[in-house]
Amino acid sequence: MKSGGIEAKIVRQKSLDLAIVEMHGDIGWPSAFGAKRFVDLFNSLRVYDVLYGVLDSPGGSPSDSWDISQFLTGIQKPRYGSLVLITERCSSDAILIALAFDQILMRPSSYIEFNVLHFSNSKAEQRANQLVAHRVAKRIGSKLEEVLGWMDKNEKLSAEECRKRSLCDAIV
Repeated sequence: MKSGGIEAKIVRQKSLDLAIVEMHGDIGWPSAFGAKRFVDLFNSLRVYDVLYGVLDSPGGSPSDSWDISQFLTGIQKPRYGSLVLITERCSSDAILIALAFDQILMRPSSYIEFNVLHFSNSKAEQRANQLVAHRVAKRIGSKLEEVLGWMDKNEKLSAEECRKRSLCDAIV
């Protein structure tokens, strides 16, 4: 895994412009991978045809992850859509970021880990956990209670388990 941070660039591949956004490490302050830095860096990119994300994160800040997810779902869709590659891990609130992409790809050795999000305010904690579970349940066509159960058990799903449950689209 690379050290914490974020990088974004446009790469010309054949006749397409790919926006490549690499996200590694903890999300939120004091990490270099926070929502404000993400949005600022992303907005500095020129027009592109495909959005390609690379994600390896244990999570960290549910509010930053939420803001990044909302930003990604709110931008104009690129001509050929978006995809994210989970290279090692996607845990806790980082799942919100992965779910903001059209397609989720995983390396064979990567995993998605569900954890309960913790807040000092119990109502905020409950809402945040419901939000993550709802987004996952909607994507995979599951019941909210099942995903909340995964969170309570700190369930760690391999790439193959994610593919079988439709949480990822392909293993590459």
